[in-house]
Amino acid sequence: MRKAPAGFRELRSAFLLTWSPLRFDWTDLPAMARRVRTGRRVLDRWSCARSKQICKGDRLFMLRQGVEPRGIFASGWATSDWYEQANWRGPGYCHYIDLVYDKLLDPAANAILPREALHTLGRMHWDTQMSGVRIPVAVARKLERIWLS
Repeated sequence: MRKAPAGFRELRSAFLLTWSPLRFDWTDLPAMARRVRTGRRVLDRWSCARSKQICKGDRLFMLRQGVEPRGIFASGWATSDWYEQANWRGPGYCHYIDLVYDKLLDPAANAILPREALHTLGRMHWDTQMSGVRIPVAVARKLERIWLS
């Protein structure tokens, strides 16, 4: 099993981030996934909607929504506490976190962990439409085991 990057603690809190290709055209995803696969450090910034819970060192999992394949396709660690900036979708503000990926798959080219498998992990609402939802620690530990195996 992979370990957290140097300077990060053992799993204490985990959060779900979401992405829908219907809402955001992630054109550099294939290139980013290749860089992560070859062991390069890939940093990113992601909206966590209105969540004020994510802190530096928290575990992050990304869920692809909207179109098949749907499921977990990425994981990483928060490299910052949440912060507020201009909304990526238009007027107003939203919250963001900085992160480093430890696994990033291109769903167009790689099999991802399907949504159906997530429902076997325990009590968690996987059908959320927003990022920043806390994953119960017991569920996150099970997810971690199957995701990084």
